[in-house]
This record gives sequence, structure tokens and C-alpha cells, in this order.
Amino acid sequence: MLLGRIKQLTYTVADTMILDKLSADLPEGACIAIVGANGAGKSTLLSLLADELKPTSGSVDWIRKKPSITYFKQEQKEEGDVDWDRTETAKYRSKWHVPEQAEYAFASGGERMKMRLAAALAEDNELILLDEPTNHLDRESLDELVNVINEGKATFVIVSHDRHFIDRTADLIFEIERGKLTVYEGNYSAYREKKERDREIQAAQYEQQQRKIEMVEGQIAQLSEWSAKAHANSKKKGGAKEYWRMKAKKKDVQIRSMRTRLEAELAKDRIEKPVEETAVAFDVKGKRKKGHRVLELKGVRKDFAGIELFKDVSFTVQTGERIAFIGPNGSGKTTLFKMLIGEEKFKGELWLTNGMTIGYMDQAVMDLPEDVTIADYFHTDTFEEQGKIRVQLTNLGFEKKHWRLKLSELSQGERVKVKLMQFILKGTDVLLLDEPTNHLDLPSREELEKTLATFPGTLLFASHDRFFTERMASGLLIFEGGRIRKLPMTLAEWENGQRSSEPSVSSSVADRLRIETELQAVLGKLSMLKTGDPAYAELDRKFYELSKALRELNS
Repeated sequence: MLLGRIKQLTYTVADTMILDKLSADLPEGACIAIVGANGAGKSTLLSLLADELKPTSGSVDWIRKKPSITYFKQEQKEEGDVDWDRTETAKYRSKWHVPEQAEYAFASGGERMKMRLAAALAEDNELILLDEPTNHLDRESLDELVNVINEGKATFVIVSHDRHFIDRTADLIFEIERGKLTVYEGNYSAYREKKERDREIQAAQYEQQQRKIEMVEGQIAQLSEWSAKAHANSKKKGGAKEYWRMKAKKKDVQIRSMRTRLEAELAKDRIEKPVEETAVAFDVKGKRKKGHRVLELKGVRKDFAGIELFKDVSFTVQTGERIAFIGPNGSGKTTLFKMLIGEEKFKGELWLTNGMTIGYMDQAVMDLPEDVTIADYFHTDTFEEQGKIRVQLTNLGFEKKHWRLKLSELSQGERVKVKLMQFILKGTDVLLLDEPTNHLDLPSREELEKTLATFPGTLLFASHDRFFTERMASGLLIFEGGRIRKLPMTLAEWENGQRSSEPSVSSSVADRLRIETELQAVLGKLSMLKTGDPAYAELDRKFYELSKALRELNS
């Protein structure tokens, strides 16, 4: 059964084509994942389905009647119009361990996300549109969301850059690339495998076509050379002029015939060169080193309205350290970031080295001016400096069409890149990143990891992206039980230490831990490979098998 159909759906902003004649079926009860680069139009498509935007042309046709719709958006500063007292809302809040007394204005990013998800899912509508619903969620909450989607009767359309989440939920993949929509059956791993096969076939067909064009052009060039000689001989004195004129005419006819056949063949069955997938390149450079210590906390305590968040916190961060904040939603990770930049009061001592430049990126990237264009925001006085900035912005994935867009018109992922560009230009010494991968597409995540791996400054970050954390962090700040501990170890080392200290685990738990460990190892290897690498397909197949085994254990 179909819930609806997308028919030739087109959406433009000014002269910029965002979506170009999209067509697809919307099966009833399916989970559809929309994927694509930042700014491709994924959130725009959700807004069109929700009837918040009107298409430039085309339509969304509902088969029986327009369904009841829930539209969960990426970020929201204010609480909005939410009925927190509904029984269903309270049920979801309880499942996701959101305290009843938690207030939205003072909640962490993860708690806000869970509060909003609880309210959205409690509406029990027929079509549920989720835009980046996994951002800020801890593992337990993410598992609960997967269960809700897999067990629900509604039709879900989700936008997410979390490949593990898509693998566990999606029945169909809608890929938006350069304004066009392609539909793939199956989950993310199946989509990547099919897309890579299609790319390889297209590349082979393109090379074959180019060889044929080269051969025909060579034959035409030889005929043209013979024709030129015949034309030259036809003008010489003697009795053979007519012979050479006829020979030249014959060659010219052959040339026109060959060109006509080639052009007709290309017009009918031209194979375009496969488009390279989006790649960006960050170039973050810490300018200065300020001695051994970057910052130090002594006996720090933080509470809200008399409720203690953490106490007796003492640790030192050295120049060049790479520290990951580890802890559940609401444990104080974002609060500590704000204390470091002077936006939160506390008790105790906090020392920062003099003259140090700190770059802070919050979870929602809401601190950018909305009515300023990219061109004006990064304006410089000299042509040379402007040229360098344009090159760096291009490396970040921005095109000419973006220069005149207001920052408010950018996607969340594009806003993250604008913020990173600020850090690049300032030569920031210390980066504080709160969920930096939340809104980045997969190519951008991979490039961010590669660049931060060479960043010479000090890095402190909070992320629920496991393989990002494993790759970036050489030390941890553990938020648990109202305390913060600094440990000189990686995430895997800490977890292995925790597991070895446990008296025993059941066979099913042990199996799940083993599979999760293998899964993360595969993900780590995949993040280092390009899709064209011979080992990529085999690792992707292994990822799919492990994901399936994990789903069966969790069911």
C-alpha cells in the first residue's frame, strides 16, 4: 500500500535549483532514510512533505487523504508549544530517563533532544518526519529510538548522517545528489554497495565510450589529412584535377557521415563521467604554544538552583592533549565547556594560560549572525587575502552559489563549516567542540577527522560518534556519579578496563560486546578508505553482517 507519491517535485530559491523534478513512491509503514551531502536539500524535502514549504512545481499526492504529520526539526532553542503532561509524552520521557523536574531551558543538548522526541513521538501520527533525530543521543537512548521506529506502524522519513542508525532502521534510501533523487532498496550498507557497483559499471562504460570516441576521432583526423592532400592536388596543374576533386569529395562525405553517426550515438546513449563524491579539506593550524599547561581546575563545584551537578573536580590539561568528554546526557559536558569560556559561574579555581585563543563550537551553532552573507562575513580588505579565503571555503565544500546566501539560509552542516572557517582564520590554540560531527555528512566527517589528527593545538571535545572519539582522543574526562575524572587512555582501553573488572557477564551480553567491538573495528577501517578501494566492499559487507547479528541479539 502507498501512503503517497512525490511527482516531479521542484524547488528553487531565487535562481538556485535546490530540488529538480523529484519523483518517488512513499510506501505505507516504511522507514525511508534521506541521504546526501550538506546543503543537498534533505531538510527542504522534509519541509515540502510537511507542507511548510510550497514547491516551485510538481506535487506530493496522498493516496487516500492527507495523513496526520509529525515534523521533528534539527535544532530548537525554545521549548515551543509542547504538552509535557500527556501520558504518552511522560512514557517516553521515562524510557529515556529524562527527569520529570527537568526544565527545557536548563536541560543539556541530549536531554532537550529526548524531551522533544518524547513529545513528537507521543503525537502518534501517520507520517513522522525526523530531521537528525540521533544528534546528542547516548547509546541507550539511540537503541530506544531504533525500537520505536522498527516496532511502529507509522511511515517514517528520516534525515541522518549516522550510518549505523540507518542500517538498523531503513527500508529505503532516498539519495539526493545535485538536485536529483535516486531510490535504493534496503538499508545504508545495501545502498552503498549498490551505488559503488553502479559507479564501477558507469566508469567502465564511460572508459569504453571514450576509447570509441578516440578511435573515431583518429579515423576522422586521418580522413581529414587525406582530404586536405586531395584538395591540394586538385588545384595543381595537370590532367588529374578531376580525379583528386572526386577523391576529396568522397573523403569529406565519409568525414561528415562518421561525425553524424558519432553525434547521434552520443545523443542517444551518452555515458557521463562518474561524478566524484563530495570531498572537503580543513586546514586548522594552532599558531602558538603557551608553555606546558593550557588550563587547570582545582576543587571546582557546579550546581543549578541548589542541585549539584558535579563537585571536587581537579585536573590539568597540557598543551597538545586531545581529550574526549565521556558521560550520559545531562552529566555536565556542555556546562564544563561554558565554564571554560566564561559563560557559566562556579565555585573553585579555574586557571587559563594568558594570551591563549579558544575556539568554541556549541551543539547547535546558533551564534552566527543570520542576516549576513558568507561573502560579507568573510570579507577582507585585500584581493589576495580574499582569494585565499575563497579557496579555503571551496575546500570546505562551498560553491559560488553559496557566496550570496545569508548564514540563516545555510544548512546546519554548512554552519558547522562556517564556524570551522573562523577557527582556521584565527589560528586557534585550543578547540572546544561540542558534538562537532552532528550535522556533517560522511565525507565531511572523514575530512574533519583527518585534519584534526594533524591539528597541533589542544583539543577538547564531546561526541557520541564512537569512531570519531576512538580516532581523536588520547585521553578522557569521565563524567559519572557527580564527579569528573581525567584518565590518560583511549575509549577502547577504558571500556576494556571496565569490562575486565566486572565479575561475570552472560553469554548474550558477551556476544553483544564481542560483536560491537568487531563492528567498531570495521567502522574504523571503513572511515580510512575511499569507496573505490578494493577492500571497501568486503568491509561494507562485513559491517552489514555484524549489524544484522547485533539486531538479532537485541530483538
